[in-house]
This record gives sequence, structure tokens and C-alpha cells, in this order.
Amino acid sequence: VGPCRIAAGYRMSKHVMGLQKGMILSDEPGYYEAGEFGIRIESLVEVVETEDIGPPDGRFLTFQPVTMAPIDLRLVDRELMSGDQVAWLNGYHATVREKVLALWEKQGKSEDLKKWLVKQTREI
Repeated sequence: VGPCRIAAGYRMSKHVMGLQKGMILSDEPGYYEAGEFGIRIESLVEVVETEDIGPPDGRFLTFQPVTMAPIDLRLVDRELMSGDQVAWLNGYHATVREKVLALWEKQGKSEDLKKWLVKQTREI
């Protein structure tokens, strides 16, 4: 199902559909210095229904991460983040650690690799 797009200043046309449960989108937050450089962290998210937000009688959509890779903490400046942003990153890393370690356990991956993942997904 698609195409779909969310962007600042973007207006939907008759050829673009809205978000629907089950869609997979690319989430690409970034920072750019005009004429200099840009940094972008890309990941995939799935559109899922939630009851955690909105009025009790409504059905709302939210995003659930599909990509399970740590965000490089060398790119993170904790002092610039809000409490909600820190909580999201720590929660995401906890999910990555749980799911990837479970997969690696099944595959018999090395203890060094497991230690690396735990370090990369530590709380900030």
C-alpha cells in the first residue's frame, strides 16, 4: 500500500493516500548545514493502531520501529535532549538489546559481540 509521505510543508495530492495500518515507512530525521554537510539517521517503522493516545472511543495510528540497530551514541548530545527524547532513545535501545540478543542467543553468537551490543544500547 502506498505511496505515503510526511514532510514539513507537504500537501497531499489525490495520488497520495493517508497512513494505513500495516504500512512500512522510512523515518529519516536529519541535521543539515547549508553548503556544508548533513547527517541523517534512517530507519523503518510500521504503522500500527494504538489505544495509548487519544480519546477512549477513537482508534489512532502510531509508529513501531522495524529496524533493530543501535543509534550511535557518539552522535548524541544528552544536554540538547528533552526528557521525552531521552526516554524514547533508552526505550528503543532496550528493545533493540532484547530482540537482537535473543536472536544472537539462538545463533550462538560470541560473548564479545553480545558485550558490544550491551555497550552500544546502554542508557544515557
